[in-house]
Amino acid sequence: MNRSILWIVVCVSVGCAAALASAAAKEFDPTPYVPKDDAAKIDAAVPAKASAAPGAARKVLIFTEGKRGLVRRGAATTYVGHKSAPYCAMAIAAMGRKTGAFAATITDDPKAFDPGGLDGYDAVVLANAYLDRVLFGVGPKEADRYKARQKTLTDFVAGGKGLVGIHVAAAEALGWPEFNEMLGGTHRGHAWHAHETVPIETDDPGHPINAAFGGRSFAIQDDVYEFAAPYSRESVRVLLSVYTPKAPPSMTADRADGDYPVSWVRKHGSGRVFYTAMGHSPATWQNAAVLRHVLDGIQFAAGDLKCETAASGPLRGKRPTGAADRAGWRSLFNGTDYTGWKLAEKDKAHWKVRDGVMRFDGQGPTIWTAEEFGDFTVRVDWRFPREGDSGVFVRGSGRGQVNIWTWAMGSGEMWSFRGGAKTPEAKKLYTPSVNADKPVGEWNTFVITAKGQTLSVALNGREVIHEAPITGLKPAGPIALQRHGNPIEFKAIYVKQAK
Repeated sequence: MNRSILWIVVCVSVGCAAALASAAAKEFDPTPYVPKDDAAKIDAAVPAKASAAPGAARKVLIFTEGKRGLVRRGAATTYVGHKSAPYCAMAIAAMGRKTGAFAATITDDPKAFDPGGLDGYDAVVLANAYLDRVLFGVGPKEADRYKARQKTLTDFVAGGKGLVGIHVAAAEALGWPEFNEMLGGTHRGHAWHAHETVPIETDDPGHPINAAFGGRSFAIQDDVYEFAAPYSRESVRVLLSVYTPKAPPSMTADRADGDYPVSWVRKHGSGRVFYTAMGHSPATWQNAAVLRHVLDGIQFAAGDLKCETAASGPLRGKRPTGAADRAGWRSLFNGTDYTGWKLAEKDKAHWKVRDGVMRFDGQGPTIWTAEEFGDFTVRVDWRFPREGDSGVFVRGSGRGQVNIWTWAMGSGEMWSFRGGAKTPEAKKLYTPSVNADKPVGEWNTFVITAKGQTLSVALNGREVIHEAPITGLKPAGPIALQRHGNPIEFKAIYVKQAK
């Protein structure tokens, strides 16, 4: 028999097992990305014993952000998508190994979600992984592949298995809103940032997944998200949330009800979902109480720790938000249309508004405010769905650009002025003092202040540009959101004019 025909016969008869095995998802080793001292701290913080005896030999798939190469104007950079992703993956794998609660496989390969890729697993942990390219898709050419992966995960959970979402796993599923329905919420910005100390209360002190905290409140230094629909206390059981009366003032804590959940559980079909927003900071993965909380959440998702999942129900009374005084601030974006912005009818297909967010596809023009501003402070929330380049223009000129991009130096850089500077000292004035950007998929907040002939920029609560000279610009002009050929999203745009 012809060898090629024989191969076809073998494939048909045994399901191409060898071919499928060769296409299996590759495992990922986080060790090179975690310093030895930190790895030792993680190991010391991991619980020695599981809270529940496994009902069977459990297998958990840890999907995380792995090594990626980004080309930036000819220069290649290798980085880990989220700085704590390898810490998270390492800690969770160590939990299973040390306690015997489960056997873990770590991967950053999206083939894990191809049909059949989750067979044999009891739970999937999305370990600080933003899934846009993996499950949600970025265009029609690979739509069938993405839909198949979506169905693999959906069927897995609804059919009785477990889903664990860590931190950035709650970022919006651009092409798959059903994912956020399954998870229980959508990250729509940062109410507080990791350099701030935020008080956390246990909403359900007697819940088994909260046992690590002994019914007591505690404080963390970690990013704290604000969640939007489909999040509701009518659909999830909230375990932890921010104790807003004692929280630091925040101009980005925007919820009127002051409800900022941190961890929750819910049922999805016959399956179980646990989510926690903790995990942005590498130090969080060296916190013994947090690791116990996460381990118990994984054991719940895998089916071994029995827990109540009934929805919490509405908040009892209104909570203060702890937000900063917004007197004098007014909105430049009403959340529904482009009132106050110059945008031709033909370009609205590229600048769409949905769920209170401007969603630019990268193909339309830069848009400008109809109003002009002299001395002012503007807040702009922005997010890249994938790597990109954009900016905010001030005083009616592209020369007054504050860069938004995924370059190594971080956003806030002033390209025109830095490029024209003659000395290293002069360039430094227009170069961010620190890369304060959140990982791709998370929301960022600019606070840009134009005062006289100077410009200052704060990004995510950190000043990155301090009173940089902006000579040559008009004393007043409109504000713009830049088109640079990449998809980007904007929301929560406020301005406060100087008196």
